[in-house]
Order: sequence, then C-alpha cells, then structure tokens
Amino acid sequence: MDSHEGTRWRFPTDAFVEILLRLPSNTRRRFRLVSRHWRNVVDESSLMFPQCPKTLVVTDGGSPFVVDDRTGRRRDLWRSSTPPRCRGMCIVGTSNGLVCLCDDEVPGGAITVANPVTGETLDVPPLPLPPPCDDVSREQCHHGRWHQAYSFGYLPTTKRYKVVHVPCRLDDQDCEFPTLQVFTLEEESWREVAIPASFSGCNLDVGIVHINGTMYWIAADGDLVSFDLEEECAMLVHPQPWMSNKCFLTEVHGRLGVVVRDMLPLMEKNVVWVMDNPQWSRWYRLQVTPPRKRPGQRPRGYQRLTRPHFVQYNDHVLTWESNSGHIGLYKHKPRKNNESIGWGSGGWGGAVGINDTDRGMVVADIEGCSDTRVFAYVETRESLSVYTLGEN
Repeated sequence: MDSHEGTRWRFPTDAFVEILLRLPSNTRRRFRLVSRHWRNVVDESSLMFPQCPKTLVVTDGGSPFVVDDRTGRRRDLWRSSTPPRCRGMCIVGTSNGLVCLCDDEVPGGAITVANPVTGETLDVPPLPLPPPCDDVSREQCHHGRWHQAYSFGYLPTTKRYKVVHVPCRLDDQDCEFPTLQVFTLEEESWREVAIPASFSGCNLDVGIVHINGTMYWIAADGDLVSFDLEEECAMLVHPQPWMSNKCFLTEVHGRLGVVVRDMLPLMEKNVVWVMDNPQWSRWYRLQVTPPRKRPGQRPRGYQRLTRPHFVQYNDHVLTWESNSGHIGLYKHKPRKNNESIGWGSGGWGGAVGINDTDRGMVVADIEGCSDTRVFAYVETRESLSVYTLGEN
C-alpha cells in the first residue's frame, strides 16, 4: 500500500486531519495502519492525545469546566455555539468527546447528546414512562434524580452509541421502572430488554459505570450486575467484590473498580478494589485524618475520592472537600510501599495519606457549590448529524 502513497493515499494534510477529527477518538488509531504517511500524520498531529483525557468537573452551582491534566489550565466546557438549554442539564456521562445530558425538570428525564466542540446536539426520544410516572407534571418534577438512572456508552465493535435506563425505583416520586430500556443513536425509539427480575432495583447511590462496551450496576439484593451492550444481555459478575453500604462504582484505567469507605474514630479509609483478570485486587488506599479547627481559618471537611472518576491518566488521584458553599479539588501522587496493595497491571496503584500538613496539590477552588462529580473527557469534532433521522 505504501507504493501508492504518492497518488492514491496522499492528499493535503490539513484536510486529512480535519476528517480524522470528525471520527470517534478511539477509531483514529486504526488509520495508522493504512500507510506510512497516514501513520505519521496521526502521530504528529496530536490526534493520539485522546489517550490522555482531560478532567471534566461538574458542580451543583456553576458551569462545568475542563482541566488539562498536563498543564493544569482550566476552561469552560460549553462554548458560545452551545445551545443555552444544555447549560442547565445534568451530565450523565461522556464517551469519545460526546456528552450525554439529562433535563431533570422533565418527568423521566429528557436526554440530549451534545458535542461541546462543534455545538451540535441530538435529542433522544422521550423514555416510555410506566404509571404513575406518566402522570407526573413538569411542576411536580423537582427531585433532580432522573439522570442517575441513565448511562451512556460506546460499542467499538459496532461503532454505535447507546443510552441505557436501568430498572429502579424513585421513592420520592413514587416511580418504579421495572424494565431495562435501551436507545441506540440512529434508531427511532427505545427498546425494552428483558433481564432477570433479580437484577432489577438498581442502587442509584452506588452509581452506574460503563467500561469498554459493558455497563455495571448494583441490584437491589446487593449483587453486582453487568450488561453487555453488544449482546444486550445481563449477568452476575463473578467473583463478586467485597462491598459495604458505603461504596461506589468507578472506572480505573479501563477496568471496573469499587471504592469502599470505612469510617473509623480518628480517620477515614478508602480502599479501591479493581477487577483484574478476573480476580479483584486492591489497587489504591486513601487514608484521611480529620482536619484540625484553626482560629481564623475556614473550616475544612473530609477529603474524599471524586466520583464517578478519581484517577487521571498519569495515575494522579483526585479528592475533593466541601465547606460552607465552597469546594476544594486536589490531586495526589500515590506512593508505592511494601504492603500488599496490588499495583495492578501496568504498575498502577498505591497509597495516599492526607493530613493537615499534606492536603495534596490544589487543582481548583470553586465557590458557590457543595457537590461535585468528575468525568474523563476528550475533545472531538465528530458530527452528530450522521445519527439524525429525517430532518435535523
């Protein structure tokens, strides 16, 4: 194929880069195999940067912003081309630079997929609501939890994006969703997918995580469940991890993780268990001593791992603390030691100790908010128009 580079496979580099930027980020690597020229363009044009995702920080009191993990610079996620309605929606998740949003003021939650770089948006058809949820009006819809029942993911084998709504119950709205619903971008409607009854009743407080074409949640009976996006089938995860009533699901370097919190009289411990081919290994440990109250200083709260993501691409660990309408975001470099902390594949993992003298490196100080969520994010110019049915 290289013998034809001068005629068949070579065209202006700027045009080639523009085409690649419109593709899903994890698809670009395949184009390195076409020819030597294509490989060089991909390698030299910063198109491999998606391997180093940025940190997307979402708060309950301001506009989401993106932090470049290499430079520390931050900027608003939304640009001038973004429709204003997107700014008030909750972020469900990100995938290949696309952001899944949920309008919690609409019964059941109205889903929109957006590309912050291009400003394009794609509205997903309304989720079919079971009774009595279908009688809930916009005025009655006030709890703001609809987004917790959704997940957003990409299936590399089919190159399709899917939005999943898990079976769950929202007690404050007296709404129960007994079935699992799936919407595939480019299709016209949601589809109901049959799963065993024992897998229902998702524990929304633990979270839903998407990793490499599989989604995970904790069922009502406490079992960890996986859902394959390609086969659209659910099954129990074996072996099951050790969990407590204070835990949440997370993604750790492309693997499923469970963060387990343990409150002790003089400290708080967080242990991160990671599913590692196929056993569970202890990769990280976070130990936090209570902050001292000092005269004239703003009171400090416990620092805790950010969720649903807490690990940056360079293996820094992110923590946050909330104090009287203020959030501090910090990063830490785990230290290796002689204890049996897994290190896992690739040498990831380690221990982080937090105390009054070592709070970590400040990533951001955020005023006017009390809660935060953190996602991995890469930029893309992938067009959403290819997923639009009929007129735009």
